[in-house]
Amino acid sequence: MKLVELTNTEFTTFVKKQKNASFYQSEEYARFMEEEDFDYNYIGLKDKFDNIIAASLIILKNIDHKYNFGYAPRGFLIDYNDKELVYDFAKALEKYYKKKKVIFIKINPNIFISKYDKEEKKYIYNSNVKFIDILKSNKFQELKKNKYFEALIPTFTPIINLNNFNYTRLSKNVRNKINKSFRKGLSIEKGNFESLKSIYPFIKNKTKKTLKYYENLYKTFEKNNSIDVFMVKVNFEEFLINTKSRYQYTNEKNNIINKIVAIDKSEKMLNRKIQSDKELVTYKNDIITATKGLSKNKYEVVAGAIVIKYNNMVTIFASGYNVDFKELNSTNYLYYKIMEYYKYEYDFLDLNGFSGDLSQSNPYSGLNNFKLGFNPDIYEDIGEFDIIFNKRIYKKISSNGTLAKMFSKLK
Repeated sequence: MKLVELTNTEFTTFVKKQKNASFYQSEEYARFMEEEDFDYNYIGLKDKFDNIIAASLIILKNIDHKYNFGYAPRGFLIDYNDKELVYDFAKALEKYYKKKKVIFIKINPNIFISKYDKEEKKYIYNSNVKFIDILKSNKFQELKKNKYFEALIPTFTPIINLNNFNYTRLSKNVRNKINKSFRKGLSIEKGNFESLKSIYPFIKNKTKKTLKYYENLYKTFEKNNSIDVFMVKVNFEEFLINTKSRYQYTNEKNNIINKIVAIDKSEKMLNRKIQSDKELVTYKNDIITATKGLSKNKYEVVAGAIVIKYNNMVTIFASGYNVDFKELNSTNYLYYKIMEYYKYEYDFLDLNGFSGDLSQSNPYSGLNNFKLGFNPDIYEDIGEFDIIFNKRIYKKISSNGTLAKMFSKLK
């Protein structure tokens, strides 16, 4: 067996044969990272018949103009069941990259080791956990398990099976919000490169990435039609007409309830009055919002998303909404419309990011609850591992913060 740098054609052909390959292991992602000032190799292990039996995209970054670190996004394309093959690939990588002054290579394999059981409210582990020991026995250092978003790629992933997706599978709360968003004049529009400028203000506060970052992403993935941009717009005129109608109806109902409550002060009637009063206040606020918006423009973009398509999976790479219009429920509407859009063409939708801590005290509980409302399956992946080639330097850059600073650019 021999380790060689693969051509783009060799690597891409091999990747397309792998059922669980991720867009993180694609030539598009490699070129995207090159735009972000990273170098990269397509590396492969060939047998005596010149067949590729293992491969990986290795992203490289220089540290202090002297050393380099490597990163294999979503791990190696290899049969992890074959212990000898994993061993041979690891040894070959060490021999090859030591000469290039690479301190270590980080991997986060695309392997799910557990699935959240919604009835038992706990993660049920599967036989894939054996791969942890296989990697550790081959000198891969297992890193700390992350329940939040410390890892380069979220450890926990919410996935929608689009083959059995339908509106009734959504939670009642999400369905109510989507219904309300229709009445508030929302519509979705498929955008283009220029649309990034419209939705970027809603995304930047969540990711801290520049507009140029997303423009580079679009340019590299659009060549194979692997990226879509969506915008949600509000029609303030429609919003105002619908809201005035709802207000008038609710006001008439409220007057009737007030007359009944004057006679019947039962708890049931008092609760009906409280609920009716709340609805009136909501509609009054909506009228103010719609009127104010209409005074500026008939339409306004209030939410958006960037979606990457790869194999049978679509991934919501980034999304956001205008916090000034939180009451429009635009993100619920956006996610639902994305599911509707892709359900006949792809098998799965990755909602991208979930916290493994399911307690309500979790600072990300709001994000979790939002995604749980779409009834996804929650998976835990195997986590991050480092194969270290220079322990002394690795320890130094880990302790002085250099490593953390470098990897923050990849998140």
